[in-house]
Order: sequence, then C-alpha cells, then structure tokens
Amino acid sequence: MIYLLSILALTLHPLIWKACYKNKLFLISQVARLVIGILVIFVVSYFRLIDYTFEAFVSYGLFFLGLFFVLDFVHFKMKWSWITGAIGVLLLLSGVYMHSIYSMTITHDKYAFVKKKVEVVSKDSVSMDEKHIPVVPEKYARYRSEKLLGELEHSSYYELGHTTIQKIDGTLYWVTPIEYTGFFKWLKAKSVPGYITMSAEDENADAKLVKHDMTYVPSAYFNQDLKRHVRSEYKDTILLDPSFEPDDSGKPFYVVPYGHYNKFRQIIDIEGVYVVNPENGAIKDYKNKHVPKFIDQTIPTTVAEQWNSWYGKYVHGFWNSHFTQEDVKNPTHWKGMDEVNGVFNNQLQLNWFTDFTRPKAGSGSMVGYSLLNARTGKLTFYKDANGSLNGKAAMNVAEKTFRAQKYSAGTPTLYMIYGQFTWVVPLMDSNDVFRDMMLINAKNEKVYSADETKRNLFDAYKYQLATRLTGDDTVPNDIAELKEHTGTITDVYKYQAEENTNVEFMIKGLDKVFVVSSENNPYVVFLNKGSKVKIKYVDTDETVTNVKDFERIK
Repeated sequence: MIYLLSILALTLHPLIWKACYKNKLFLISQVARLVIGILVIFVVSYFRLIDYTFEAFVSYGLFFLGLFFVLDFVHFKMKWSWITGAIGVLLLLSGVYMHSIYSMTITHDKYAFVKKKVEVVSKDSVSMDEKHIPVVPEKYARYRSEKLLGELEHSSYYELGHTTIQKIDGTLYWVTPIEYTGFFKWLKAKSVPGYITMSAEDENADAKLVKHDMTYVPSAYFNQDLKRHVRSEYKDTILLDPSFEPDDSGKPFYVVPYGHYNKFRQIIDIEGVYVVNPENGAIKDYKNKHVPKFIDQTIPTTVAEQWNSWYGKYVHGFWNSHFTQEDVKNPTHWKGMDEVNGVFNNQLQLNWFTDFTRPKAGSGSMVGYSLLNARTGKLTFYKDANGSLNGKAAMNVAEKTFRAQKYSAGTPTLYMIYGQFTWVVPLMDSNDVFRDMMLINAKNEKVYSADETKRNLFDAYKYQLATRLTGDDTVPNDIAELKEHTGTITDVYKYQAEENTNVEFMIKGLDKVFVVSSENNPYVVFLNKGSKVKIKYVDTDETVTNVKDFERIK
C-alpha cells in the first residue's frame, strides 16, 4: 500500500499532461520518475525502517516531493507550468526549515520536557556498596572477549557487538553479543553462537562464552535483521536503538524501545519496549510500567545524551546557549566514547551518568553531575559536586600518576564512596591490558589510592580518607581507624602471588585475618605460628584486612 505514494513522483500538473501526454519522451520521463519514486520509498522503508505515520511522510516527503515538483520547471514555456515548480521550491524550503531551523525555535519546549523529569539534590545519603563498584574497564573486557572469540570455530564469521555493563542475577558484568562480520558469513553461519560475559567487579575473572544460537540479531540480513523483523510487526511506532540483555538465567533477549515524537519529530517520548527472543524471533510488547525486572534499560544512550544536553544548554533558550550562556552547563564530551556511562546505584538500578562543566573550554572542574535512570527516565542532578574534578581531570591525574609506565586511563565513573564524591579510574597499557586502578577524591585530587587488586584499593582509600581528610566533617567518623596491635600469631597461611609471597595470619584475641605481602616486607615469609608481631592496620568492618605497617618482634 505504501508504494502507491510513488504516484506523487509523477507530474501532477493537469495542463502539462494535457499538452504532453502523446509525447514519447515525456511518457518515458514519467515512467522514470515513477520508478525513482518506488526506489525512494523502498530505501526509506526497507533500509531506514521509518515509521508509517503522517509525520514521517511529511518529514521525508518535503524533500522528495519538492525535488519531483521542481522537475516540472523543464516545461517552463507552457502556460501556468511554473506552478508545480514553485510549489516544489516551497516544499524544499519548508523541509530546510523543519529540519534545520524549527528545532532552534522550540528549545524552551525541550528544556521543559526534560525539566519535568529532573530532581536536584545535594548528594546520595548512602554510599555505594564497594562490592558492586566496577573496576574492570570496558576496553579490557573487550580485549579479553576478543581473545575468546578468536578461539571459536569459524571465528572469522563473527565479530564483537556493542559491549554494555549489565546486572545478571545480582552481579555486574560486561556483556558483549556476537555479531556477523558480513553478508556471506551470515549466509554460511545461519546463526551466531551466543554472547560473551566478563565480570565488571572482579579483576581476576575470565571472559566466558554463553552458548545460545541466535538468529535475529542486528548484523543479520533481510527479515532476520533485528529491527527490520520488529518493524514488519509494528509499522507505526518509533523504533530506537536496541540493547542486548540476558535475563538472570542467562537466556538472551534483545530489547527495542519504542515511543512517539512530540513537536514534529523533535522530542522523543518512550512508551515501552519490544522484547525479542533472538533464537526464534518471538516479540512481546511491554509498556513502561510492565517492563520485566531483568531489563536494565529502556532509555538508549542516545536519548540520555540528548536529554542531558537539553537540560544543561537550554535553561534560558537557544540564543543564551550560544552567547551570554547564563546558567549553562555542558555535559562532558568524550572522543570515541558515549557521552553517558552506565552506573549502578545501591539498588543495582542502571543509571546513565555524565558530569557537567562550565562552557569555558578546558575547564577541569564540574558544576555537578547527573544520573538518569535507564528504566524510568528520571534525571537526578547532584549539585554538591560543584567545584570538584571533572572526568577528564580525573583521567589526567591517573595518567600523570603512572606517567613512567605510560598507562592510559579508561572511562572514569563517579560514585559516592565512604561519603565522598570519588572517581573510579581504570588504567591500561598500550595493548588495552588492565594494569591498575585508582580511586581519586573529587574534592581533593591529592587524596587517592592505587592498586592492582580491588580489596587493597579500597582499604588504601579508607586509610587516605582517615588520615588526610581528618578536618573534613563530611568523612564519616567510623569509616576507618588506624590501629596498632602487638600479639602472637595463632594461624598462618602462605601462598604465591606472581613474584611475591602473600601471608595471611590471625592474632590471638582478634577475629580478623591480616594480609601482608613480601613485596612490602621481605621478612614476612619467616612468620610461623607462635611468632610475635607488631602491626598497624585500618580497622574496618571487613574480616580480611591489609596490614599497613609490620614489625616482627624477636
């Protein structure tokens, strides 16, 4: 039915038809225009997958109809023939206005749309559980996933898809679906073998292949193309970028958000998601209030970036955003990366994070940051981070700290850790191999910790906060206390850790397990049951505690 619109590609001026309908060249040109019209409709419907709505017709039709109407100027010598050509010019000008100028006139509407979703707060009242703070960078996860992909049979058929951080059965993972490398590989493979996961919380975990034959994926062709498959069932909704989300049992699904536009295709409002089983193509439609719990996101990153931009730029309209820039704040722009990053809160709900800076180029401090709930769209802006290091400045601190090693910083994320705004920054070598990680206090970049292991990293950060921010009343009093103890070892266990020996021991009268490495104190290898030691350690609620200072008493 949609191809009937190709008739509009013909000359629609009755006087031109009356004068030329017997002209063979004219008739050939009309057939050519009809064929071109059919091809245009095929391209925008089959490849662009546009929605079958009146607004979509107007949005695309203004240009194409305008071009076809302008072609009637070739008959300019005929009386009144200029009418359709003039209409074509008006249509083209209208298209330019709607696509280039109109969006500038509704910046107040864009800001008002986002403002309804915004809550401005000081800071989180509860610190993030360190167990669920990701320390494994995305680049390293992809590096390990790429190595695993190379071990598959017919590995040349496949490549890694888009990697995202997700919650699966209460644990955070980097999840990467496998995709086809091209048309002929798709023909031969028939399906992709599954997806790859890697823990985002445990730096020592390996990447794992989860086997599930998947047919309907974004890199497939014809009706097995994921979005084309959904469009064939749902013609009139706006389809947004899909996400790959396994459920808590590991069963894979693709999630395609959908919605409608306001203000003539300028402001997207998300209504729900289509959940697609990639094995058999079954589609289920869920409205926003009924989205399954295992799905972490219904708001794509592109939409989150757009909403954050509107909230920061258009507080006083379009002209202010470019000239006086009163109250304007810009989301941080990252080269080659999404402008928002996935961050899970204490309830393990996915939020899109970005920090905001002043419009001044090169600013190293932020004026606040936002967390946009990836399921509900609620945007929380944290104003107390004003004056803190922004993400790029945190990366600079990390890279300067490891300048000798020439490590590069991965994407930083900001968390409330022990009552403090804290940047978590992974560091990698030139091959994207994970080497170290840092916690950097956003208010004072001189307060930081760096270590290869997560436990040591957080213990060291507690110690830094307890000893270097003693005058800061925002640091909880019970966060960490440096204690000294002299006692006799009751139990001891030694094990090799790369080139060093780690020693775990218990002291009579204490219920903690203390850990010390021969890298820091070579005499620790001589400890035995009954040895007397004097130690200093940061007293926390953790059972296993790293020793800060160690002395063996003879």
